[in-house]
Amino acid sequence: MLTRLLVFLFFAGSAFGQSAVGTPLSDATHYPKLIHAELPLYPPIAWTAHIGGTVEIQITVERGAVVDAQLKSGSSPYLSNPSLENVKSWKFQSEDRAAFLVTYVYKIEGEETKLPENPKIELDLPRVVKVTARPFKPSCSDCVSQGHKSGSDAGSIHESGHAEGAAETVDPKTGNVHLAIPIAAKRSQ
Repeated sequence: MLTRLLVFLFFAGSAFGQSAVGTPLSDATHYPKLIHAELPLYPPIAWTAHIGGTVEIQITVERGAVVDAQLKSGSSPYLSNPSLENVKSWKFQSEDRAAFLVTYVYKIEGEETKLPENPKIELDLPRVVKVTARPFKPSCSDCVSQGHKSGSDAGSIHESGHAEGAAETVDPKTGNVHLAIPIAAKRSQ
């Protein structure tokens, strides 16, 4: 009798929109079969700055390609822009049309390390992408040991670890940091 009751409750729960893992299912949501996806990475600038959060993207798929990807919510452009670029690389089994929500979750957790380690990536494609990384503290041993240069040296290293006159820009699409350091010609004596 108890077995019948448990089986009934299991099937009744499934019939009322619950999957076996407790995630609500929607009859209106159709997920096409994903056949190719670029590996999502923790965006470097967000990882370095210890930025975590959730990004939700509404995508539309036609004939196997992502034809539209719109940001529904995102905690930081350093997370949302790379997520949008990643989801646009996805390829699906050719179908007429499907639209659904994709959620990217970025977390920084664990003990801080001196160097970055490979993040943990969990995929429940095409619905959820979770990227978890351990925090790290960027350092520059050369910068610390050299301190502030002066005199006839080409440039100075500041506390930030950047050479004097260096220009730093951030690519808004990928979140990558570009650092341009001017190189001075040696002076003749």
